[in-house]
Amino acid sequence: MHEHIHARNEEILTPEMKELIKKLGELVKADQRHLSLLSAIDEYEHSEDLNSLIEQYNDLQDELSENYRKGGDPEAAKAINKNIDNIYDTIMDHPVYSSYADAKEDFDKLTAEINAELQFVITGSRPCAHDCSSCHSDCGHSH
Repeated sequence: MHEHIHARNEEILTPEMKELIKKLGELVKADQRHLSLLSAIDEYEHSEDLNSLIEQYNDLQDELSENYRKGGDPEAAKAINKNIDNIYDTIMDHPVYSSYADAKEDFDKLTAEINAELQFVITGSRPCAHDCSSCHSDCGHSH
């Protein structure tokens, strides 16, 4: 049995598929979760405070790598790691970062649900949740 090999210029999606995907894409782009994510990304990119923290974090990571590369002082590495941890916590608690993370999580849930619904339409079965709470034990996972 031979697989059909697609030429580079050969279309894989039919025009009908492309049209439906385009319509779905337009719905997703208009969805508040997408608009919130775009707004959060814009705020993230323009936050001088947050970007300064990220730059400090990256600089400390580079400094730590350089310390290890040179077989440096373990106490210096410990101090650098402590600074890295402090800046990391500050970044995670920063309201601009928190807003971005929440918006991204909401949008990721939307796209995961779209993928799950598409799989259901194609296969007739829904993928189970991580804890198998939605599969009624027919998912094939060891329960």
